Amino acid sequence: MVTGSKTTERRNKLRVELINAGEEILGKQGLDALTARAVASSVGCSVGAIYNVFEDIDGLIIAVNSRTLARLDRKISSFVPGGSCGLEPDDCLAELAVAYCRFAIEHTNAWSALFEHGERISRQIPDWHMNEHVHLVGHIVKSLRQLRPTISDEDSRQLAGLLFSAVHGVVSLGLQGFFFAVPQSRLEAQVALLVRATLAGLKPA
Repeated sequence: MVTGSKTTERRNKLRVELINAGEEILGKQGLDALTARAVASSVGCSVGAIYNVFEDIDGLIIAVNSRTLARLDRKISSFVPGGSCGLEPDDCLAELAVAYCRFAIEHTNAWSALFEHGERISRQIPDWHMNEHVHLVGHIVKSLRQLRPTISDEDSRQLAGLLFSAVHGVVSLGLQGFFFAVPQSRLEAQVALLVRATLAGLKPA
């Protein structure tokens, strides 16, 4: 008889294998290719086995996206207060935007899935996963408060959201090549310019 602990161990092992497979499929082929059948084939298990670990395919995609957010967090963490960049807050924010842009270019499929999946999911995204997104925007908030110590909490959150939306929009249009899109070769310089121009009026006189 298999003990409860061994069952849990096997389930956890399968969970990691499923996430690994989903991450690989997503990175190489994009979100459309990340299906239960494709993951099961990659791991060598039945489709039904996936649903012994995850509620549905959305649950697996959320787990893969959570890994992507963790990688992105590591990519930009040196450009936040307390990080290792050693720059002024406005310079940190510009470099943070560049790091975000670079991550999107290097991991386009995984980066895109962070936003595409939210539009497709048929159920509510778990609070813990939403908090992972909020955590990343919180890096911007911290730098803004260093740049302008008197800024209110509400204003810092709103400005952080605006900065993120602006940078994300430039990066998204650039990668998709839409009308008025910035060429990919100039994306990093353009998002840095965008951030510096936005912040120019925030420095204390």
